[in-house]
Amino acid sequence: MEVELRNVDNEVIGRRAVSEEVFGAPVKEHLLHQVVVAQLAARRRGTASAKTRDEVRGSSAKPWRQKGLGRARVGTRRTPVWRGGGVTFPPKPRSFSMRVPKKVRRAALRGALSLRQSEGALVVVDAIEMEEPKTKAFAAILEKLGIDGSVLVVLAEPNPTVERSSRNLPQVSAMRVEGLNVYDVLKHERLLLVGEETVAKVEERLSRG
Repeated sequence: MEVELRNVDNEVIGRRAVSEEVFGAPVKEHLLHQVVVAQLAARRRGTASAKTRDEVRGSSAKPWRQKGLGRARVGTRRTPVWRGGGVTFPPKPRSFSMRVPKKVRRAALRGALSLRQSEGALVVVDAIEMEEPKTKAFAAILEKLGIDGSVLVVLAEPNPTVERSSRNLPQVSAMRVEGLNVYDVLKHERLLLVGEETVAKVEERLSRG
């Protein structure tokens, strides 16, 4: 399998062979769903908390006698029925993280990359060189490449210029290969790999064995 290698002027300067295993893998929707759900669950803070009837302040004495007053029977002022009482099944701090096997995560990421490749939404450029961070200049580069809508820019190495230039573009996200994940690939309509080294690192990370 080959992909076109372009420069920032959107000129095809060559072709690069890419791994069929990584960019031509079968797309299994149930794996994509499982991994995305796990990613979003792990982002939940899980800090919601409320008090039970044992934890709220208040006397545990019976407010009035059981019978003879015409009132409903009450055993404590901390009953969940009363305002200021405890909560029957209160939320407590917890972790929402879900364990997903490494093989499943890698298979899902290969499927997400293959999906973008099959849609023609994968763009590989040889390099993006900027003298200083400029949002307008970076937006012009994306326009030349014919990229509109949301795009995920993937870098092989730290590139503060590109990362800072893309920060103010609401539909653009930049990350390094180490942070590449299923949710962000699916969230963005296009995928921009900067440099052949980025492609090589993605293949190295996701190849079996």
